[in-house]
Amino acid sequence: MKTFKRYFTRNYLPRWAILLFDISIAMLSWFIAFVLRLNFNLSGVEEVITPWHLTIVLPLFAICCWKANCYSVILRHTTVKDIKNIILSVPCTGAMLAIISLIARHVDAPSFINMPLSVIVIFVLLVTTFMVISRLFAKILYQHWIMQKKDTKKVLIFGTGKLGQTTLNALTSDNLNFKIIGIIDENESMQNKFLSGYPIYSVKKAIKEIIPKNNVSEIIFATEKSELKYKRKRKITDQFLKLHLLVKEVPPVESWINGQLRENAIHLIKIEDLLGRNSIQLDWNKIENGLKNSVVLVTGAAGSIGSEIVRQLIDFGVKKVILLDKAESDLYNLQQELIASGTTVNFEIIIADVTNKSSIRNIFIKHWPTIIFNAAAYKHVPLMEDFPHEALRVNVGGIVNMAELSLEFGVEKFVMISTDKAVNPTNVMGTTKRISEIFVQSLAQANMGTTQFITTRFGNVLGSNGSVVPLFKKQIEKGGPVTITHKDITRYFMTIPEACQLVLEAGFIGKGGEIFVFDMGEPIKIYDLAKKMISLSGYVPGEDIQIKEIGLRPGEKLYEELLGRSEVLTKTHNDKIMIGKTETFHFHVIHKKVKRLLENLDELDFTELYSKMKDIVPEYTSSNSKYKTDINGKNVFETRKINGTQKNRKKVLHINRLKQAQQKHQLNFF
Repeated sequence: MKTFKRYFTRNYLPRWAILLFDISIAMLSWFIAFVLRLNFNLSGVEEVITPWHLTIVLPLFAICCWKANCYSVILRHTTVKDIKNIILSVPCTGAMLAIISLIARHVDAPSFINMPLSVIVIFVLLVTTFMVISRLFAKILYQHWIMQKKDTKKVLIFGTGKLGQTTLNALTSDNLNFKIIGIIDENESMQNKFLSGYPIYSVKKAIKEIIPKNNVSEIIFATEKSELKYKRKRKITDQFLKLHLLVKEVPPVESWINGQLRENAIHLIKIEDLLGRNSIQLDWNKIENGLKNSVVLVTGAAGSIGSEIVRQLIDFGVKKVILLDKAESDLYNLQQELIASGTTVNFEIIIADVTNKSSIRNIFIKHWPTIIFNAAAYKHVPLMEDFPHEALRVNVGGIVNMAELSLEFGVEKFVMISTDKAVNPTNVMGTTKRISEIFVQSLAQANMGTTQFITTRFGNVLGSNGSVVPLFKKQIEKGGPVTITHKDITRYFMTIPEACQLVLEAGFIGKGGEIFVFDMGEPIKIYDLAKKMISLSGYVPGEDIQIKEIGLRPGEKLYEELLGRSEVLTKTHNDKIMIGKTETFHFHVIHKKVKRLLENLDELDFTELYSKMKDIVPEYTSSNSKYKTDINGKNVFETRKINGTQKNRKKVLHINRLKQAQQKHQLNFF
């Protein structure tokens, strides 16, 4: 028995075997048709039936079934389409037999060719019935006997739409180790009914009765985005996670390899799929008209935001896209991705640094960009606390270079990508972004040229390089612990595609000088995010994987803000995009302060940097002690008063650093 079971698990019946089986059915049906026609008078059957009938019936039957592709499928995977082929092919055989029989009555033909029409009709009904039943029996036999395994995963499919139905058919095939318990659907009209023999349940009934009764281990979402809204999907998923179920998702049918769903394609549901929002309604015509015949330069093109902007620009079919970045490996990967996509849009890769003004000017001379999306920036808060000079050089110096060259070369639009950390900043990264915002706004308000300077501001982007989501994924893969800085810390989140879509639209809503603030939805507790990601990975938070609190990092806030104290929001036609009205800045004053900050940047110590940044951004209040005190912990202003002169102060600081190094490494310099 085991050998028999193993054979039919691993092997398919050849076409000729199925054809022989169907021919046997046809022969038996032909005999039964005569028996039924003559009211079970077997002696009468012997008088009218002859083996010569089969020389006509069987070849016609075999040809019609073969032409209808009745033997190009696998019995165990019989579908509605296969049944339809049978229902069409067998009557076709009957019709041809009837025509032959009618012709034989009017010509001098052998008597066996003249077959009773009533027998032909009964034959068609019998063969069709037997063939359909045999296919369905083979499928049921395979699914409910041969494929029964102790390690089969018991699952519920969520969704009865097109994707749900296609998934249901795929999951019952032999190469997927699932046992379908039933289907879940939100539509009340579908509940308590059956789909392909499987019962349809409500979410409530599935959770209370079906899952515990059947020891269901997995839920597989097979829904299109239009079928289930993000908010509802998040709520339902939370209910499943509380039961410690694995929650998975089926990719769109078009991404299936050769039209087949493979087990490894059914992936664990991503946190991005739960924290996103319903599709954003964009003014596609406005964006398309704005980008038409444009040469677009994207700085930071290899980054998470920059690369997605490039992809969307390619989709809009701009005249040319210039991809500028200094990260050559990531830029190369993006180049290969675009080549593989077969895009017809002209694009060019340029490795350059936005802080090198002469190099960037040569790029402007060669390409004369008409639109610039500036995504080049250092963004990691803790690192920038340790390297404030580099943060200022890139985040401020790079913006100044790009903005000034945009004016010089008559760029139509300059779109700067900022962050919510620029609002009432408590760290270097946020302050550098706020300085850049102020500089760009002052340029726009000065009306010095035709360039429209536009700023876009949004919060954290899910899945971007260095963000909390990839970090948590790595920690979970290693078995934990998952580290958070504070249990009460919250952040706004947005997916990369939706953030970039809003950047594009804001770029063509703006007339210059605006700060566009994106609707980020509700803030999310990082602690809850960590718990959910652990649960989505199939583990129990606090038991399988621990969550460890490590304390706030230098410059880190508990709560992020999207709007400054002096800013007021006004609506746009897109309810996801708002305009922050801000104060007026005098360009010459701002320009002078920024230039002084950048000119002698490498000669400034931490305390001088803090003072100069705070002069431009008065609301900047750093929690990092080294920007307020010297090495010995004395207040900056006390140090200045004691030393008297700038020269002596620097000398004292230098000696203090050497003393600290001596104590730390036990070195003897004196």
